Amino acid sequence: MTLRQQLLLLALSVLVLPWAAWQALTQMEGLLRQGQQQALEASAQAVARSLALRPELLPPASPALPLHVLQQAPRLDGESSDWQQVALPLDADESAPSLRFALGVYNDRRYVFVEATDLSSQRGESHWPADVAIDSLLIDLNTSMGPMSLRVAGRVDGPVSVTDAQSSPLPVRVDAAWKNTASGFAVELALPQGLVVNRLRVLQRNADAQSVVADIRTPSFAIYRASARLPGELTALLPEDVRGRVVDVRGWALASEGSLRRDATRDDVVSWRRWLYRALLNAADIAEMLEPSNPLRDDSPERVSASAGQGGAEWRRDPQGTQLVLTTAVPIRAAGKVRAVLLLERSNAEALLLADRAVVHLLGLTVLAFLASAGLAFLFATQLSGRIRRLRDAAEQALGRTGEVRRFPVSSARDEIGDLSRSFSRLLDEIAAYTDYLRSLASKLSHELHTPLAIVRSSLDNLDLAAMPAEARPYLARARDGVERMGSLVRTMSEATRIEHAISAAEHERFDLARLLADVAEGYRPMLAPRSLFVEGTEAPLLFDGAPDLIVQALDKLVDNARGFTPAEGRIVIALRRTAREAVLEVSNTGPALPEAMRHRLFDSLVSLRERARSTDGSVHLGFGLHVVKLVAAAHGGSAEAENFKDGSGVLFRLRLPLR
Repeated sequence: MTLRQQLLLLALSVLVLPWAAWQALTQMEGLLRQGQQQALEASAQAVARSLALRPELLPPASPALPLHVLQQAPRLDGESSDWQQVALPLDADESAPSLRFALGVYNDRRYVFVEATDLSSQRGESHWPADVAIDSLLIDLNTSMGPMSLRVAGRVDGPVSVTDAQSSPLPVRVDAAWKNTASGFAVELALPQGLVVNRLRVLQRNADAQSVVADIRTPSFAIYRASARLPGELTALLPEDVRGRVVDVRGWALASEGSLRRDATRDDVVSWRRWLYRALLNAADIAEMLEPSNPLRDDSPERVSASAGQGGAEWRRDPQGTQLVLTTAVPIRAAGKVRAVLLLERSNAEALLLADRAVVHLLGLTVLAFLASAGLAFLFATQLSGRIRRLRDAAEQALGRTGEVRRFPVSSARDEIGDLSRSFSRLLDEIAAYTDYLRSLASKLSHELHTPLAIVRSSLDNLDLAAMPAEARPYLARARDGVERMGSLVRTMSEATRIEHAISAAEHERFDLARLLADVAEGYRPMLAPRSLFVEGTEAPLLFDGAPDLIVQALDKLVDNARGFTPAEGRIVIALRRTAREAVLEVSNTGPALPEAMRHRLFDSLVSLRERARSTDGSVHLGFGLHVVKLVAAAHGGSAEAENFKDGSGVLFRLRLPLR
């Protein structure tokens, strides 16, 4: 991490203030919701007690079944699809879970639908004797014409006859249909128009292959219709901005009145802030309010709990996510029995509005404090990193391309960075002094060694003239060879010093680099024979500002180096490339590749890769040639580099010269 990032991370610790403020806000919002829940539960208890004082408005005590008002007369085909929502799902009783049923009325005619589970199919007809072991339904009715028992059985799908329990004809006409299903059978009946049913009980006679009959019996259900007065009574009792519903113990709706308060935060709270509060205050454990699968029936957990005699409450998010809705359910008891369930719903838009008013100033102050501290830390880090960056740039530029030590800027600041810049300056001063000493060492050594070498050479000449034993002559030859090599070394060092001074004093002019290269290359052909020489890129003129003599001298060194490593059947290529900003002079040759460890040291002084110190023409190679190339490139503001061919067949030397 950079220094600015570290200080910015440190400034983030100020975020503990808005976090603490938000925790306080969350607790406050939780307390507000808890108060709302307690208030709504108290209101629900009061409304439930008021409705319990009017038992005639409530369904009878369980067991009871509602008589649904149908939108159309169902077809008698044993299918419940045309019963629409009143059969979603069918009612059942825990005493007879294999029987499911529904009752409806249309145009003052009652309809009964029963679905039974029967995995041992023993079918028959209802007019068969009652003691015959077949699958059948017995429906006991308490009607306006008195008690009535209906026996229904069938072998195939379609209309069937209905008899009494003893398989005798009924006093009234009852239409029925039978349908075999994958899990059993279904029966659909239509009673005579105007016949009122007060109670109903269903008995399933389930016969198996051994003619054993098992009876599955439901309790006797009281049949009721929702009171038309109940919605008005509920409206009079509901608090303001509360939606109330009364359902029976099975969840069927009896009355629904009232509406939720409009979300006032849409006008009083900025939209982005409202969204932020909702996202943070409405915890993820609050479930979304889903549309009920059947609008006529409530199957929520709180309703189920209230039907069992225990009240319940639940917070949910509305589908749009703009507010929370609290639903509380309480049982309505009359004579000690649960007759219905009251559900009240209310939104918490007021709590959100109060939270907004309480938090806007608190969060505003904490955010301002964070921004101020983070801004100051960022400015300080920017200034500090800027000073460090300038110190880094100065350190990178302290040494030039040719090794010269440049002036290092010294800071007057009294802090650690100022001390560091002064330490760098002292260190570079010492390096500069040592570099100057090394630069002048070659000229000093060459000057000091001339006299001792002359003395040794004259002494060897005198020894050569004197009478010496034959066995001493080889040693004298070796000594003379060593002196010659030392002399060559001294002359080369002197030449290198003169070249450095000549390069620094050379005058630059504008000339055609391509023409110069073409002219010089022709003079290399006899020297390089029998090697092949190719010249590329000299067709178009290229004007260049520089010292022609220095360029030729560098090219001489590169070509001489290439000749020393190119076999007789090899090839040497001299090429001139040009780009928008520089001219690139390349000399490549076939031959052995450069050792990877020496690629970046070839242009240093006294570095040579030749296997023999003395070439075929007797000259001594001391590693100053490529160093001169480097000095010429630096004098023109360029650089020198070397690399191997990708296939390892040769070496490429490149001299980059910037165009001005």
